[in-house]
Amino acid sequence: MKKTTDDILAKIGCKNTKSRKAVIEVLESAENSLSAEDIFLCIKEQGSSVNLSTVYRTLDLMESKSLVNKIIMGDGKARYELTVDGHRHHLVCTNCHKSVPIDFCPLEKMEKDIGKTNDFDITGHKLEIYGICPECKKE
Repeated sequence: MKKTTDDILAKIGCKNTKSRKAVIEVLESAENSLSAEDIFLCIKEQGSSVNLSTVYRTLDLMESKSLVNKIIMGDGKARYELTVDGHRHHLVCTNCHKSVPIDFCPLEKMEKDIGKTNDFDITGHKLEIYGICPECKKE
């Protein structure tokens, strides 16, 4: 069953505001990770009014609550994706900056072993693998 924006915000203990709901809805419908500017423009195109600074604050809050994953691309631009269904890792094209999610976590066992060996309570990790995507290889 798909969670509603109300459910998602309640889960992380956040008040349901129009801007937070709009950001979640844009990220839910996105096929790829989006920059704050992309999210801002999508919200504007939908006829809603929101400030870019509000989008940034909303994304910062959601990142702190582990609701979004912030990905810094090769172009230095931050992009965001929802992590309602758990974290993801990515293949990132260094040419066109396309980001492709990896369907599994290759670090799960390693994380447990490292934590146990070092008596460390690991709270998370990120993995980005860089290369050239099939479309860019054709060029």
